[in-house]
Amino acid sequence: MTKSHISERSIVMLTADRSIDRRILNQAESLRMSGWHVEIVAMPHQDDGGSGSFSVRRVELSRASSGRARVVAHVAAWVRAHVMLPTRLHAVLRTFAWKYLVDQGNFYRALFAPALAGLSPSIYVAHDLPMLLPALDAARQCGAKTVFDSHELYSEQDLSPIEARRWKEIEAANIGACDMVITVNRSIAAELESRYQLPRVQVIQNAEKSAHATSAQRLFHRHFGLPETTKVLLYQGGLSDGRNLDNLVAAMAQVRNRSVVLVMLGDGPRLGNLQRLVRARELGSRVLFHAAVPREELLAFTGSADAGIIPYQATCLNNYYCTPNKLYEFVAAAVPILASDLPELRRVVMGEEFRGRQVGLVANLGAPSEIAARIDSFFENALRVEEWRVNVRALARTLCWEEEQKSLVRLYETLT
Repeated sequence: MTKSHISERSIVMLTADRSIDRRILNQAESLRMSGWHVEIVAMPHQDDGGSGSFSVRRVELSRASSGRARVVAHVAAWVRAHVMLPTRLHAVLRTFAWKYLVDQGNFYRALFAPALAGLSPSIYVAHDLPMLLPALDAARQCGAKTVFDSHELYSEQDLSPIEARRWKEIEAANIGACDMVITVNRSIAAELESRYQLPRVQVIQNAEKSAHATSAQRLFHRHFGLPETTKVLLYQGGLSDGRNLDNLVAAMAQVRNRSVVLVMLGDGPRLGNLQRLVRARELGSRVLFHAAVPREELLAFTGSADAGIIPYQATCLNNYYCTPNKLYEFVAAAVPILASDLPELRRVVMGEEFRGRQVGLVANLGAPSEIAARIDSFFENALRVEEWRVNVRALARTLCWEEEQKSLVRLYETLT
């Protein structure tokens, strides 16, 4: 897609991801099927191939136009590959790097500029805040339009004050230059509209493809040799800080219903700590760990659970408004949900936006005793759980990517 081959229906998506997010892959595939040429430009990864019908171009660190950006990126990549750092130490080093070594406004610009040179799509898409400046720079050079897809309230994460302030400055100074702003839910859309006086922020939810849903196969029962009467409560996703996972594990010591086991499906920096906690509390028969599975196999495992849990706490505004991927994966797999009482989780789980069809419970899931009490309450009425399962199966027919992609395609058509 060089300047001599400009397409009126071509899109370049930018992401700071190494392993490309499902939201980006779904959007790219949907737009390609609607006649757009789509290319993704991402950070380096050992798997640098394309993804089916669209190509993935990886940033080359050796070609970064800024020497400092190149050195910092190389060091960070080496540390990530060879050193298992505690999460808190990683956060300290990250804060030090942003404070003394790099400037958020120029770091990703320098990394992405060589990869974007010579491209001339009709639309650049900045997937999340770090890509906003590189996308705007590239769009100005070739007269393209710019879409900002805000995956979250980026500057409202648990960042250092210096890093958070700088990201807020970048967002405030540049979001108004975009031709369209998209985000993942209504709460974040309203926040962006209010904060930056934007006329309209569009919402495209991170829904899962309904075609991926599979019938329950009891995979966890087979894998762990569980009795058929065992109820599997599933946490799936990254095992990292800020997700209330220590309290979730500790709660299982207080769950009275002995037929319930917690399965934690995924990997991450908290895995070792959580396993040590399980051993210390002698919870080996009540908390089970399963390694992460390939994306194409995930929903088969999800659908093997009796319920899914989302224990996130409002530790920051970003968490308060969260709609994590696991929410939509539970819906697609027709799994009832126990979730923290946060605005967007309540909207889905309690049926506030979907004809009153409740698909589980929301509650205060803070302390272990509170989590344990809610788990017991969740499973105490088998008929109610089955009603939730029927409701979530019906919800999956409308809250799915097949429906969200219709809105996505219409939005991009307006830009042409």
